[in-house]
Parts: sequence; C-alpha cells; structure tokens
Amino acid sequence: MGNIDEKTISGILARIDAIKEELSELEQYIKTLSAEVPEPAPVSEPVPVPEPVEEHEPLDLNISDIEMPVPPVIEPVEEPAGEDLPAEEEAAAADIMDDIPEDIPSTVPEPVVEEPRKPLLDTAKAETAVMDVMADKQAWRTDRPGMPVKNIISAISLNDRVLLINVLFREDPMLFQDSIAKFNSMGSLSEALEYISANFPEWDMNSEPVYRLMMAVRRKLS
Repeated sequence: MGNIDEKTISGILARIDAIKEELSELEQYIKTLSAEVPEPAPVSEPVPVPEPVEEHEPLDLNISDIEMPVPPVIEPVEEPAGEDLPAEEEAAAADIMDDIPEDIPSTVPEPVVEEPRKPLLDTAKAETAVMDVMADKQAWRTDRPGMPVKNIISAISLNDRVLLINVLFREDPMLFQDSIAKFNSMGSLSEALEYISANFPEWDMNSEPVYRLMMAVRRKLS
C-alpha cells in the first residue's frame, strides 16, 4: 500500500465528522417523532354479562278455590200492629175536639181585587191644556194688529219680507208668495194656524219672525 498523505487523512476525518453530525440529527428527529405518537389507551375491563333470569311458571289460580266470606242474613223485623187506644185516651181526645168552637174564622185571607186605575187626565184634554198654556205666551195672539188690510203683503215691510223668506220660508221667495196668497184666501185665523202646522211644523211660534208674520195675517183674518 502506498503512503497516504495528510491531505487525504484530513478529508477522511472531515467526512467522519459529517457522518456523526448526520447521525446525531437523525437520532434527534427520531426522538421528536416518538414524542408526538400518543400512548395507546389502556384496555378496559370487560363488562360483566348479567346472568339470565329464570322464568317462573304462571300460577294457576281458580276463583272457585278462594273462599269468600258469606255475609250474615238479616231477617226483617216485624213491626207490631197498631193497637187501639185505651178508652180513657179516646174520651180525652173527644173532649178536646168538643172544646174547639165551630165559628173559628178562616186564617186564609180572601184575595183583594184591585180596581183598574183611572187616568188622572185624558190625553186629548192634556194636549189641549198644554196648547192653551203655550197660546197664552204667544204675544201675537193678544197684541193689537192694527188697521185691517185687504192683502197681507201690504202689511209686511220690505225688510220684514227678506227676514221672513230667509228664516221661515226656507229662502224660497216663491214659497213665501204662495203662502201669502193662501192666507189671503182663508176665512179665519184658525184655518191659517192649521195650514202652518201642516206645512211648517218647524216654526217656533214664539219667535220674532213668526210674531211679525202673524200680526200681518191677523190684520186680514181677525
């Protein structure tokens, strides 16, 4: 074998050191892997299997085999028949009945028949009385109307005509003229009042416009 120079020996040694380092790194890597692997779980003990329960045979019971207590029989008790009262007791009872007077008034009162109540005032008479009271309050019935006229329209001023049309005759001039014409053709004040009641039931007979109209009507019909 030839001589090996120092350079070759140095290279071999360097190679050996590198192999050692690789081995060291390999061991370290193996340790790391072993640390990451989880430990196997402990083996649990087997669960004991319960023993089978022995089945019992069903009991064969018969109702006829059971002795039931028999209730005692209760015999009906016969009541003694009614006995006649002694002669002395019968005589005492007869004396008590003789002492009761026969003319005792009955305790049940006789029903009282109420007579129908008569009305205090006839309805028609009551209405007439109310109308008479209202008539007494209407000034156009008692005040003097003035001189008689042949046409009612002549007794109504121009301003009163406008007032009567707007307030009493529903703002209708034709209705005002027709009503005045009918008043002129009538023969009495009562006839005029019937016409007003039938055609103008909404009028307030105590108002000022009605007073002015009726005073003019009275100058023709009174």
